[in-house]
Amino acid sequence: MKTKVFSILLAAVLVISCLASACGKKDDNYVVQIASGAALCSAPIYIAIEQGFLDEEGVSYSYNMSEGNQWDLMAAGKNDYCYGLLPTFVQRIANGFDMQIVMGDHYGCINAVASDKSGIKSIKDLKGKRVGIPTGMGSDPAIMLQRMLVYYGIPIEEVDLQVFTNADLAPALQEDRIDAFIAWDPYASIVAGYDGIHEIYNQANDPATKDEYCCVTGFRTGFVKDHPDVAKKFVAALCKACDWIAAHPEEAAKISYEKAYIADPDYVFNGKLLDTYRYGGKFQAAKDSFIQCAKDLMDLKIVNISMTAEQLADSCHENVGQIK
Repeated sequence: MKTKVFSILLAAVLVISCLASACGKKDDNYVVQIASGAALCSAPIYIAIEQGFLDEEGVSYSYNMSEGNQWDLMAAGKNDYCYGLLPTFVQRIANGFDMQIVMGDHYGCINAVASDKSGIKSIKDLKGKRVGIPTGMGSDPAIMLQRMLVYYGIPIEEVDLQVFTNADLAPALQEDRIDAFIAWDPYASIVAGYDGIHEIYNQANDPATKDEYCCVTGFRTGFVKDHPDVAKKFVAALCKACDWIAAHPEEAAKISYEKAYIADPDYVFNGKLLDTYRYGGKFQAAKDSFIQCAKDLMDLKIVNISMTAEQLADSCHENVGQIK
């Protein structure tokens, strides 16, 4: 009888212990590791910090303005947060990177420009033209250009693609070594204001991409699984930051500069850019954007996987914040 009572008590203790373990992940005390580089459109994390949205949600964090690679740090378990452009996310996840996309942040930060004398008015006019791309064929702007050429029915092989460093694109255009180039903002938008140069593609308003999220937020899978409450609060803070940027774009740009997150002091110009990006944190729209981007990259043979774009999206999207 004593043995039976002892067994029952032991079982009860084990159950209580397991429950305590399950509930004792100390979500409230977990310090989120955030590694981020300097980029204008990365404003949500800057604003979430500076406007106190992370504190307001009760999220403890350690912020590192990383000169290293946020992806390598995440793979090493030293970073819980990644932010960036969809093509990069699609390629890395297709290659086995373990993370969860939790929300989209904004639309459009890749643009293309051309010289006035080139006669180029839009992507449709690039056949037979010399077009500069930054860093290589795998860069986000280069991939976006390939996607747009396909969308507008222009054979990629009939466009003379030339690789430059990002900083050398404008001189090459001004010196008539190329007819047009595509690049990340704010560089492309700045160059669009030069004499003799005009914009020919804007990701935020082109019919092909205006409803596709440009940049998204991803969390380390282990962080999402082990600290779901903190992850939910983190998403809530980022959504608040996106809404705040949408309402105060110039002030967001000013804060980003004055708090040394970015080096460009022209917050008036940068504020206008942020205003065009239509910030707003959403989940399903981000997943839909991922699927379309993945399909295009699969068609271009940039990504080769034994699953559909929808299956890939299902494997790496988690609506931890339960947002729309």
